[in-house]
Order: sequence, then C-alpha cells, then structure tokens
Amino acid sequence: MDKFAKIWLLCAFILFIVFMVVMIQTFRPVTKIDPEDVMKITGKVINIEAAPGFDIAITLENDNHYYYINRGLQQSLAIEPLRTAILNKNVTLYTLKRWTIFTPDCNMGHIAKIVTANQVVFNKINNDDHEQTTP
Repeated sequence: MDKFAKIWLLCAFILFIVFMVVMIQTFRPVTKIDPEDVMKITGKVINIEAAPGFDIAITLENDNHYYYINRGLQQSLAIEPLRTAILNKNVTLYTLKRWTIFTPDCNMGHIAKIVTANQVVFNKINNDDHEQTTP
C-alpha cells in the first residue's frame, strides 16, 4: 500500500472515531440527574400540551427552546393539574445541561425540576434540596 492510501485510511479512521464519540454523547440516555447536571431557566409558561412518547411539552414566552418532561404522562403528572399550577405563571425550569451536536448551547430541554413561587411542582434531581417527585 502506498503512502497516500495509508494517510487516507488513517484520516478516515480518525474521522470515524470522532463521529462515533459525538453520536454516543448525543444519544446517551438520561438515567440519573444530579444538581450539577442542570441549568436554571426562568420564564412565563404560555402553553402545556401532551407530546409524543408520553412527554409533556412546555412552552415559555419569548423562548424558542423545546422543553419537555420525559414520559411525564406515565409518571404522577397530568396535563390539567399542571396547567392549573403553572400556566401563565413565572416558573424556574431546571433543564439537563449537556452539549450535543443538536444543542450547542448545552440546553437539552429535558426538564428535571419545575419551581413556581417557591413551590416545587416536579423534581427528578437526585440529592436535591427538595423531595423528588415519585411515580
């Protein structure tokens, strides 16, 4: 094999490894969320609706991110009580903070905790100051 072919194969192998690392980071499942794994987002909730995969989607005013409670409808949450608790109110969302190819700002939109007026509405953060929401 000539020198050009060896260099080309080495470059292709390195690109493949980088691609695999990015894919693993991007599609790694969320199993355990600790306080240092989240970022704090505040805003006014303008919409709450069911989303595919038993998720609950939450829209904040003047924010183009997609926020969701993963499998929220399979947990102890329902749309109507959640609307009563947080719709048209200012809330603090704690979303998963992880860089991926699709989230260069590290805001994944996966909601781990919702707080409104010092009341915890939902919490899935391990070792947090507040109690976890149980299914």
